[in-house]
Parts: sequence; C-alpha cells; structure tokens
Amino acid sequence: MKGGTEKYFLREGAQRFMQKIKRVLYMAVVVALLTGCGKGVEEMTTIALQKDGTVEQTIIEAFDEESTDALQEMMLSKAEEYNQTVAGDGVSVNKVEKTDDGGVRVLMTYPSAADFDAFMNMDVVAVNPELRAPFFYGTVEEAYEEGYNLDVQLIGVENENLLRGKEDLLLLGENKIIIYDSRMNLGAPVRISTQENLLYSSENVTVSGKKQVEVSDTDELAYILLEG
Repeated sequence: MKGGTEKYFLREGAQRFMQKIKRVLYMAVVVALLTGCGKGVEEMTTIALQKDGTVEQTIIEAFDEESTDALQEMMLSKAEEYNQTVAGDGVSVNKVEKTDDGGVRVLMTYPSAADFDAFMNMDVVAVNPELRAPFFYGTVEEAYEEGYNLDVQLIGVENENLLRGKEDLLLLGENKIIIYDSRMNLGAPVRISTQENLLYSSENVTVSGKKQVEVSDTDELAYILLEG
C-alpha cells in the first residue's frame, strides 16, 4: 500500500518491522488502504471495533504474486512474538489472501483496543517509547487519566455544535472516545468503524457513515467522541 504499510514507522530508527516486510515482499501499502479499490463498497484498511471489545483489522496490501506465503509467515511470527508477552487470548492472524486485483488482504483480530495499540507499536516501543503512535478506545475519563490531551475542539457530527476543550469533554466523561495517531499507518488513510453512533469529531476526521470515519495524514491526533 503506497503511503501505508511500507511507511509504517515515521522515524528512521523505528522502521525495523516494516523494513523486514519490504525486504521480503517489496511491498507498498496501496492508497486503497483506505481510499478503496473502486469496486462497489471500497476496500480499505479498516479498524473495526466490535461489541465484545475485540478489534478486527483488515489490511489491503499491494504485493508481488509470490509474496503471500512470506507475508503470512511474517505476520504469524509477529503475532506469536506478541502473544508470548500477554496472558489470555492473543492476537490472531485470521486470513492472508489475494485480492481480485492482485493485492493481498490480511485479516487480524485483537482481544482489545489496548492489544491493538500494543501490537502495532511493539517494534517502535522497543526502539524508543516516545515514538509510540497511539490508538485509544475507552471513556473520556479513562483517556484523561491516561494523560491524553483533551484540550481540543470537537465539532458535532449532526450539527455544528462545538465542544471547546477539556472542561466540555469531561462533562461527557462516561462517553466513549477514540483517539488515533495517523503515524501508526504513516499517514495513509484508515477507516475506523464503531458500534456506537458518532457525536463529535476533530477537524482532521472525515465522517463517512453513521458509525464510520476516515482519517488521513495529519500532524494532530484524531478524536472521535461516541454516543454512550
């Protein structure tokens, strides 16, 4: 995917994981990662939050025809490495398959948003924890307790009402919020779908459905405040 997996980590010292893939696969994360393939419902790299708290990730990659097996082997190896560090259910590589246009589709399942965040940042944190590109899903209060900056302005999805900073957000402290750093996918567009309706979002978020947004390259964290 051009602009996506190939560029997975922005800083030179944190690109170890993606460089491994590139050496084996000559890969580039296609713009279709989130902008789509042009057939019916667009295929894009998607982060889907499920009712049971799990996260399903679909990655659309452009690879050489011979690269599928190598990609699957590498993804299974990374999942095994991560799963050795956690108790209970681990990360699953559900499927690695070719797409109709010659690319590759990878389906992954993570036990929680925290596991998704940890897996995607695993190699980055090993180099320098400050390079972590976070993905957070929890209540506003939990985000505040974890130290996320809530002094942001959010715009209503159904109207143009504004939430102006930390005080307004903390009044909705029990509401769920998604916080996403586009460096996680090196600025390539990503679709995020939820089980809750959208209430507010930051300006760098594009609402693409009642429970769905898209985020592209942005220097600022993306915020999505949810209903309930």
